[in-house]
This record gives sequence, C-alpha cells and structure tokens, in this order.
Amino acid sequence: MTTTPHVTHTVAGGGAAEPVGVPEQAPEMFDRWDELGLVRRPGFRGWFRRHPRWMNAVVVVTYVLFTLWVYPITFLDMGSAAWWLLLGYAGIAAALCFRHARPMTVLALVALFEAGMLSYYPWQGSQMLGLCFAAYAVAYHYGLKWSLLTALPACVLGYSTFLGAEAWFTRYGGGYWADYYSDQGIGTVQALVVLVVVMFFFVGISAGIGAAVRRGHRHEREILDWAQKSHQLAQLGERNRIAREMHDVVAHSLSVMISLADGARVVAKKDPDRAAEVMSDVSATGRGALADMRRVIGVLRKGEEPEQVRRPITESLEGLFESFRQAGLPLHVEQTGPPLPDDAAFGLTVHRIIQESLTNVLRYGRGVTKVEVAIEHLPATAEEDCDRLREQGFSAEEQRALGLTGESQLTITVTDDGTLPTPGTRRDSVGSLQGIQGMQERASFYNGSVYAGPGKHRGWLVRAVLEPPTAVQKGTG
Repeated sequence: MTTTPHVTHTVAGGGAAEPVGVPEQAPEMFDRWDELGLVRRPGFRGWFRRHPRWMNAVVVVTYVLFTLWVYPITFLDMGSAAWWLLLGYAGIAAALCFRHARPMTVLALVALFEAGMLSYYPWQGSQMLGLCFAAYAVAYHYGLKWSLLTALPACVLGYSTFLGAEAWFTRYGGGYWADYYSDQGIGTVQALVVLVVVMFFFVGISAGIGAAVRRGHRHEREILDWAQKSHQLAQLGERNRIAREMHDVVAHSLSVMISLADGARVVAKKDPDRAAEVMSDVSATGRGALADMRRVIGVLRKGEEPEQVRRPITESLEGLFESFRQAGLPLHVEQTGPPLPDDAAFGLTVHRIIQESLTNVLRYGRGVTKVEVAIEHLPATAEEDCDRLREQGFSAEEQRALGLTGESQLTITVTDDGTLPTPGTRRDSVGSLQGIQGMQERASFYNGSVYAGPGKHRGWLVRAVLEPPTAVQKGTG
C-alpha cells in the first residue's frame, strides 16, 4: 500500500541576520502570479513592485526635494558656509541609491554624513529623512531587530558628535561658532536629548514598516513556492496516472497479441483456417488497444475530457477473461458474494488489477497449466454487530480478522502453478515493476493493499484487498 507524497515548507526564524534577497528579484517572482492563477496587485504598488529601481529613484528624489526645500532656510542662517552642507546632502543621496544592494554599508555612510553635518550645523532640518530611508532598507533585508540595533547607535553618534563639537567650540573655539554655541546655552543639550528620542521614534517607525513589508513579501514568496510545488506534484501525479494507464493498455494488449501471433505461427501450416481466426483476434486486440490509447492520449489535450465508456464491471471482466483464454491462458474464475458496486472508477481499478496480474502470468509464466482468479466480495457487516463486538472487547484487528469491520471488502486473488524462478533470477527481471506499483497505487485509492510474490506451494500469487465505495462515498447518500 502506497502513501500519497506531501510537501512541507519550513520557514526559519530567529538567529543571526539573513538577507531575504534584493528587490531586483521581485519582477521574476511577481510574474509567476499569472502562471499560478493568483491575483496581482493593482495600481502603483504593483507597478513599483515590478520595477524596484524606479521605486529606489523615487526615494532618492524625495530626499533631494526635501533637502532643497529646507536648504534656503539654512543658507539664510549660515551664508556661504552652507555649501558644505550641500556636499553632505549629495553624499547621502548618492548612498541611498545603493540602499538595497548594500543596506548595512549605506546605513553606516548615512550615519557618518549626518554626524558630520550635525557637528557643522545641527538645525539643518533633514537629518531624520536619510536615516529613515536607510533603516527601512536594513529592516527589509535583515529584520526589525537588526535595523533598530544599528539605527540607535547612528542616532547617538550623530548627536554625540554635535555635543562634542559644542563643548569644544565653547571652550577652545573662537569666532562665529564659539559665539553660536555660547548663545544656545545649556538648553541645547536638553533639546538634543529630546531630538534623539524623537529621531529614534521616527527611525523606529521606518524600520517597522520595512520589517512589515519584509514579512509580507516573504509570505508571498512562501505562497508562490508552495503553489509551484503543489502544481509540480499535480503534474507529477497526472504524468504517473497517464503512464500507469498507458502501461496497462500497452502491456496487456501487446502481450496478448504476441501470444496470439506465436500461436498462429505454430498452427499456420497444419490448420490455416485456425491461424486465420487467431490473426483476426490479433487484429481485434490491436484495435481495442488503439481505442484505449486514444482515450489516454486525449487526457493530454488541453480542454479535452477523456471519453469514459461506462460498462458494467461484470461485462468488462468477462471480456477480459475471454481475451486471455483466446491467448492460451488456462483460466479458471470463481466469484463469490453479492455483485460489485456499479462505480466506474472502482470497476476500472478492479479491471486493471486483474488485467495486470494475468498479463504478468502470460508474459513471465513458465510451465503454467492452471491460472485461478478468485473474486470474493464480503458485504458490509451490520453496524449493531460491530457495536456488540466492541462491547465484548474485540479489537479492530480482531474484528478485521473475523471479517466483521462494518465495511464491505473485496479480495482479488490471482494464482498460477508455474515454476518459480531459479535462485539468482527474478520473475520480473525483464519488467520495470511499473505494473505492480500501478496496482498498489490503484488499491491505495480504496484503502487497500496489494501483495505480489511467490505462492504458498508454487507459482506466483497476487492478492489485492479493497474497500468498495459506499453510497455515501459516491455522493448519493
């Protein structure tokens, strides 16, 4: 009995910082939404997600425009000395162009530029914006914790530099800056403490937004990865199903045709009429195989449903047994129990299991003089009988051994009296084992199992145990 494969996807959390990838990877990921039938983001968000470089350009332009807005105020206050601040603005803008390629490096550069500008002129007005953009990038790539751990020292560095400059100019300096810092008085220190708190608050908000975007993008990547793996599993399952059907059709039909052709060749000289009849059977088998192949191939065509020919299971099995008898297989069939349920899928499973078992006998059997097929259908046990057994202490295994499980059960047994392979050889040495695997897969759909191996005394034994579908399972209850 086989087990349906499944896929688990584990997301690592905690521990050391680990980048999640630069946004340049986003377009490739985003284009897969359509392939998977998922909904794409509309509007500007979707466009910027597909074109991350333009989003980066918008960030840089926003910073430049903001600094140009506050620069005239600074120029009026400082005069020509404000040109040095303009170089600092340009350095920060250039660094922000690489905030996603090297987020940690950019944050360090922005912090150094800000520290220098604060020591030169603490009230230039745009000291928060560059750090906010840099902290966002660090949080996006490394998480909120690492962004805050790096942004806090940057804030402290900037304003500590200013305090150091204030102390130096006040005590040792002269000219404009000595007068400037002396005029500010002790209130400057108090104001800067407040500014550090406010600045870290805004930087923390930026880092939180970056971390939230990081989680959202990572979640989308996980969904896409899961959907792609599910799609691949579905494709693999469909390919296996088609391969199983084609194997059953080709192996059975060709085995019967080869056996009939060999028989026709043997009797051709002695009984030409009989040989002609056998060759007619070969043609009929080939036409049936061709029809089955067309049905299987139709599954591969887009938008085309396979034609399902609903034949009663009894009629289907009678035709199958007759084809093997015509191929020369000494077949004896015994069926006990009530009729099998009229379910097309279940009937096909029973048909294919018996077909594969008899095909293996026809292909690999040596010295076979008798082939027996036993189909035993045990009806469902009354629910009250099962309840009574449970009350008496019978376990589920003991009830199953007695055939009292509350569920109907179908047992298919195919045996032959051929000779077993000699030591060192295998009966299926010329096969691919796809037939046995296919039987196991089919049986697993009905909570069943398949055994294929040497018989108790001689020959080969195949036993399949299935649970026929009930009315409730078929959706009629």
